[in-house]
Order: sequence, then structure tokens, then C-alpha cells
Amino acid sequence: MSTGAPTEATTTEADRIRRRVELLVDITSTVGEYRDGLDLAADRLTDREARIIQDLERHGLDVLQLREVLWGGHVLIDDTDLYEQWRFPKTRERLSSHHKTIDKTEFPDLGLKGPLVREKLHGRTATGTWLQFEKTPAAMGHGLRLPSWTDVLHLWDFIVYRITKSNVGPWGLSKQTERRPMYLSPVISSAVPVPPAALDELTAAIERVEDADDTTSASPDLARHVPPPDRSNTLAELAFDPTSRNGRGIFGAAEIHVHSGQVQDARRALDEARSAPPPRWTLPTAADTGAPMPSTTTATDIPKETLDNLVDLVETGPVLLGAYTLAEIDAVGAIEHLFEEKPAPELIAEAVRSLAARNLISTDEGSDELQVRGDLGIATAVQHRSRIAIDARVTGTRPDEPWRFILMPQPEGITLEVLIDALGIHFYSLRGHDEALERLWERLPAGGRGAEDADADALVASSTRTALVTVNRWDDASAHTSTDLVLAEEGGDCHAFVRENPSSDRLVATGKDEGEWREFIEQAAS
Repeated sequence: MSTGAPTEATTTEADRIRRRVELLVDITSTVGEYRDGLDLAADRLTDREARIIQDLERHGLDVLQLREVLWGGHVLIDDTDLYEQWRFPKTRERLSSHHKTIDKTEFPDLGLKGPLVREKLHGRTATGTWLQFEKTPAAMGHGLRLPSWTDVLHLWDFIVYRITKSNVGPWGLSKQTERRPMYLSPVISSAVPVPPAALDELTAAIERVEDADDTTSASPDLARHVPPPDRSNTLAELAFDPTSRNGRGIFGAAEIHVHSGQVQDARRALDEARSAPPPRWTLPTAADTGAPMPSTTTATDIPKETLDNLVDLVETGPVLLGAYTLAEIDAVGAIEHLFEEKPAPELIAEAVRSLAARNLISTDEGSDELQVRGDLGIATAVQHRSRIAIDARVTGTRPDEPWRFILMPQPEGITLEVLIDALGIHFYSLRGHDEALERLWERLPAGGRGAEDADADALVASSTRTALVTVNRWDDASAHTSTDLVLAEEGGDCHAFVRENPSSDRLVATGKDEGEWREFIEQAAS
């Protein structure tokens, strides 16, 4: 046997990888629009193409993201080794306009043709590797030559990109361009210790979960002979496994459904929650809209390198940090100073189970210190360093729309945005401060200047679209102050009201127009 021939084991492993990727492509293609020929291309998948997609999956790719990759989405992976690992025998050097700051003489961009990827293009970034599938295999390289027909088609794809602002991939168009890339395995995670005030509650919840965990069995009469473990240190159950997908399933939030007749109660509860109007706000007690900021004696600062990466990433577009329930947020002591009512202990217990399943809370081996990981860790750390919170409640929203919005601006010009829906789910993202404010203005009532003698009680009661905007501020000693603004939309006008004096709950009209009351909020939060 020649030294270059693959062994049987190697061939079997390659076949397994290729089959896995074929199945992933098949699952992905069940939802969404694709160009003709995807099924045939998947059947003709080469080992090299399968290897690339398997590497992406190893770095956290799910089927929704695979769809974007097939549509031409631009992918960043913080793994420099992939650059050389994807240099195959038929790989050729390519010219491209991507990541111009990289020295292309040392790290030239590399192209590879294949039935599924059509034209795979990848190169180096400062911290890893980038990848993009293109519709047209371009022949562009070094040296002078006459353009070919594929070069003309590639130029047409570029024109489509400029018009649609979407990458032209082999099987569709993707909005995930170089300016708004897909980021796999980013080295920007932040781990922060749980505040001492929340640690006892969290530990107790874990113990309650452990004590009540043995609730199902196919043979209960025998199960009592094999009880669940009784740990002396329950936090040890949260050890972090860096080799896993960290609780992120391969299907993510894909539109893949399991049909069952046993979930009617859950379905009914969700339908009722979504159809019910969001709760109407009431004017808070004067100067008491927030509790003291929790002690910051725990090390919740974001490492400078991580913070710099976050700021740079926000410049390319919003950084989504996931969605969490109120109980999950309470379990890690994130924004307890803004809570109106603490969740019940049994809800916190379930939240702990959920966070542990996703490896969002963990302990290092041999340590009793609990950490909040990944997206939730970043969100928690940003919240703890915030000294300003713009809290807006809006009536008149539709089902499945957020009705409460919290903005926590940071000194670096970025803002943590929290959107809260009628189910109490908190959607976190980091955005540029100006963008976050514009998104807030779009959600608030709007209209012409309201009268200076408007009756606040009558207008707020009759208006179908009102808002309460409270700007909370905390100083370094955790002392809290707040500024309130009430808006009521009526007859094409937007009336703005403030407290008659800081200690009064009586509202008086300001007569401010839209630009003036926005400036009022910005100044209060400056």
C-alpha cells in the first residue's frame, strides 16, 4: 500500500463526517429559500468541504447559522490554526477586498472550489480566521491576464452586493457581511463572580433542586435503592467543560418542531400570556423608583481586552447577548436594584437548573466561587458597572412586542439595551449609544407639542399610548436619585408631564415638544 493512500479508518471517518454534513445541510434546507441544485451539491459533497463545515460546527455553528453560511454569510472564528488547516492540495491563492489590514504577503487569501461551497474563500484576521462562500468561483490572482467569463459573473455578484447590501453566496443572499459578521467562538467572554448577596440564595436554590431532583422513574420501587448523589458541595455540579458546546444545541432556535399532544397546558399558558395586554404602569413613589445599587466589592469589572473587543464589535453592529427570565437574572444578582417583585423560590430553582444546563453558571475545579459565564456574564458585568439606567414603560404595544425598555449607557459610548416582553423575558444586546436612543425614541409616544395647561390625570387615563420614562442615577456611594417624565399621546399631540416637585406625585404639563422632552431625558442621563 502506498504511503499516500488513506487507511480504512481514515476513509470511514471521512465518510462519517461527510454524511453528518449532508444531514445538516438537509435539515437546514427544509426552511428558507435556496437556489436550485443544493440537494445535488450536498450529494456530491467533497471531503474537504465536509471538513470545513465540521470545523465550523466544532466552533459552535448551529443549523440556523449554517443556513447563513450557505447563503454567503461572512464568518469570523477566533482560531488561527484553521487558516492553515483549510489549506488543501487544490487550494489556491486569491485576491480579495476582505480584511485589508492583514499583511496579504504573509497571509494571502485562499480559495477552493467545490460543488457545495462553489467558491470557498478564507483568510486571516488579527485574532483568528475568516471564511465566506461565494456563488461564482473567481479566477482572480496575481499577475496580468485577460478577464474570463467567470470574472464577469463575479463582477455582477459584486453589483448585486452593492444594491442589496447582501453577500451573494452559492445558495442565496446573506445580510451577514464583513461589517456584520457571524462570530463563532469569540474570545471575548467575561466571567464574573456572583455578588455575595445573591450567593446564599443561589446556593440554597441549587440545594433545593438537588433535594427534589429524584421525581421520575420507570420503576419507582427499585429507584429508591439507587438514590441521586448527595454532594457535600453542591456547587461542584457546575464545573465548566470547555470542550463541550457549553449548552448550545446544534439546532439553536431553528424551525424544527416535535409534534406532541401532551403540551396543551404549556401552549395555552403561552397563548394567554402573549394575548394579554402588558401591565399598565403607575407613577412610582417620589424619589423611590430604585433600590440602592448593590455593593461592588466583588470583582465584576470586564477585562480591558474583552471590553475593547466588545466596543470594536459593537461598531460593526449590535452584539446580541441572549434572552433570560427574571428568575435567571435574579439568581445571579444582576439588576436586583430595578426589581419590582422578586421571583418565587421555586422559579429561581428552575432558573438555576436552566443556567447550569447552558453552562452559563459554573465553578472552577476545586473552587467554591460561582461564576456567571459567556453572554450572561458580559451582561451582568456591564450592568454592575452602570451608574445610569433609563427605564421606559410603554402602553399600547402589540402581543409579542416588548413593552419595557432599559438602557444602561457606558463611558465607552456603548449601551446595554434590555427589552422586556409580556412573558417577562429580558432580551439583552450591546449597541452604540446613539442607536440605542434612536430605538427608544421610535418606541415612545410621538406627536406635536402638548398644551401647557393639559390635565395629566384625564389625558393619561384616556390615552391608548402612554409612557413613563425614569432616569435612575447612582453615585459612587450607591445613593440613588431619579427623574421622571410621563408621555401621553392624544389627538396627534404628545403631552409631556413631570412631577410638580421632587416629593410630589402630582403631574404638571411641561408644554415641551418632541425634541425638547428628548433633550430633557438625555440631559438627565448625561
